Amino acid sequence: MRRIIFIATLILMMGHVSMAEEIKNYNLHISKDYQEAANLHVSCTFSLDFQDKDSVSMNLGGGQEFSIDNLRIDNKMYEYEYNQKSKKIVFHKKQKQTVRISMDYDYTNLSAFFIYGKGDTELWETSFGEYFYPYVPNTFMDVALNVETPDSLSFICSYPLESDNTTRYSGKLNHILSQSLTLAFIRNQAYQRTEEYIPGKLSIYQIKDMQCDKERYDELIKLTEAAIAFFSRIYREDYISKKRNVTAFPVYLFHNGKGFSNRYNIGFISASQEKFSTYPDIYPLIHEIGHRWLGEWTLLIDDGQPGAYFIKETLNEFMTLMFIRHFYGALTYSKQLDWCRMEYEKIKDTPQDEPILNVVVNNNNTIVYRKGPLVLERIAKEIGYEELMKIISDFYRRHAGKHPLKYTDFIDLLNDSHTGVGDQLDHLLNIKSL
Repeated sequence: MRRIIFIATLILMMGHVSMAEEIKNYNLHISKDYQEAANLHVSCTFSLDFQDKDSVSMNLGGGQEFSIDNLRIDNKMYEYEYNQKSKKIVFHKKQKQTVRISMDYDYTNLSAFFIYGKGDTELWETSFGEYFYPYVPNTFMDVALNVETPDSLSFICSYPLESDNTTRYSGKLNHILSQSLTLAFIRNQAYQRTEEYIPGKLSIYQIKDMQCDKERYDELIKLTEAAIAFFSRIYREDYISKKRNVTAFPVYLFHNGKGFSNRYNIGFISASQEKFSTYPDIYPLIHEIGHRWLGEWTLLIDDGQPGAYFIKETLNEFMTLMFIRHFYGALTYSKQLDWCRMEYEKIKDTPQDEPILNVVVNNNNTIVYRKGPLVLERIAKEIGYEELMKIISDFYRRHAGKHPLKYTDFIDLLNDSHTGVGDQLDHLLNIKSL
């Protein structure tokens, strides 16, 4: 009997130790009314249960010293400190375990203005160190979101919101990844919107006087439909999934930012209008569709961890090549591999050449998007393309939405299926030159 009591007590103690802070009743109000370009006014309230902690840290702030201005916080029942340099706000418990946080501030994000098209589009996201609302990373939360815009702007969110007119949007977002809220504000006069059905609505925003021709437009519709069908089959999970908070096909938002990458933002895909209209192919947009399954919103490996961008980007780029092989055939796939080799050869044995595992922030495209797929091609030739795709699919379904994640989780899964092949891949990811 004593032993039973001891074990029960130990379980309770372990449960208590593992208890994390809880954030409930989160209300977030964002306004673009009467705001200058690249500015928001933010008000938020939430209940914070410290659980067994004395303090809780949340991401908040951006790269500029003036990113947050006029910060007001009602801190009668708790203490707080805000560190602009570390982009953290820390709440300290006084006496009450649960307190109500209320705060509002003005937020400036110049990258939203200059990178994404000189004011025709503002894209607000957390992926580049601009934390425009407070959150605990890699947790899930419910949030009641309200957004106000002037008549001159249209609005797109990473999650669907209701609107009773053209300037007020609201919705209750349930169990979303805390850092996954992305907003796009679009200057109405600059854009043309079209809708297609594949089936299911597909909205496309193009910049007026920069629209693509009909052939490219039709190609986008055709490839989007084919890619969604292909990836849905491979991952054994439809694009639209209540479990993943994906309730519609992606909106395409093309901007006139210069030289900036494409982005998957859960509810919409942002990309360069110029590239879309003029590049020889639009395979990179297929890559963005693939991020619905493989990417930063599902595979929660932290920046700074070995192999972070092998997991977040290389796996998805390889699967994009698998779609090309499936849809266009082996010859087109072979040409894409030759291009990867050519691009990699340009930096091979130079200071830019490094082990794939060393890319822990997304700052070496050739290693992540060219060298990485060449490594996975070697593995595919050994165990078969279908088999490697199956293992990547199993990895996604086993680890999606779970934090923390390590690249060795993929190595272990590969070894479990094919003894020694995971170790072989691990070696290729660790060496400098292929």
